Amino acid sequence: MVDLPGVGENLQDRYEVGVVAEFPQPFVLFKGATFAPPKAGEPSDPFFAMWEKGKGMYTTNGTLLGILKRSDNNKSEPDLYIFGLPGFFTGYKPGYSALFERERNRFTWAILKAYTNNCAGRVSLQSDDARKWPRIDFHYFSEGSDKQGVDLDAVVDGVQFVREMNKTLGIVKEICPGPECDTTQRLSEFVQNDAWGHHASCTCKIGAENDPLAVLDGRFRVRGTQGLRVVDASVFPKIPGYFIVSAIYMISEKAADVIIEDAGRS
Repeated sequence: MVDLPGVGENLQDRYEVGVVAEFPQPFVLFKGATFAPPKAGEPSDPFFAMWEKGKGMYTTNGTLLGILKRSDNNKSEPDLYIFGLPGFFTGYKPGYSALFERERNRFTWAILKAYTNNCAGRVSLQSDDARKWPRIDFHYFSEGSDKQGVDLDAVVDGVQFVREMNKTLGIVKEICPGPECDTTQRLSEFVQNDAWGHHASCTCKIGAENDPLAVLDGRFRVRGTQGLRVVDASVFPKIPGYFIVSAIYMISEKAADVIIEDAGRS
């Protein structure tokens, strides 16, 4: 056993919210789409037939356009990724995929806050039973280390930005967060209550030898052990970029290289 106080600490994630609007008419884009495989004995919809050939709407991730934006002009990198989806999306709740396309006249602006400041989340064990899921405390917003509320202000800025875009159309009705969120305070409460994340990471970070919370060295080795490495999304000291999957591919390739290299030395 090795005492590594950084294990489970430094948990980080994105913040994401959806602004959903209703248009007067269903989108022509969806005409003929069932978003399901054909039932036995029934013809497939034209989009499914295209999907079987690797073409068409079903082969996409559903995003029509994306915007990179700085919530503060002094930031060196855009910290908001805002993308438009023709559908209803307010987070990964049970049944969300069916709700997404049920009403064919809904449009969602998803606002993702990258380069988050909060790193106060943690993962810990609830018991010595390996089948028991761990305790996961994200400590979002005011519960975390971002005491100035910079992350919250950034998400609110993104919501206000897409609301202004919707206003220019003049034909849409906002469903979420809705007209009752008509002040910055109410909008902040909405964000804190409804924001979600799906990039939880950084709880087993790589770091310098003099960092007491660094679990791993630069070759993915767990400090104080032999023959044990960690290669997954937990190794990042700071959550990278906007989406983490490409960074995970990169560390996987890097780890493969150093493991092969180290094996050749033994």
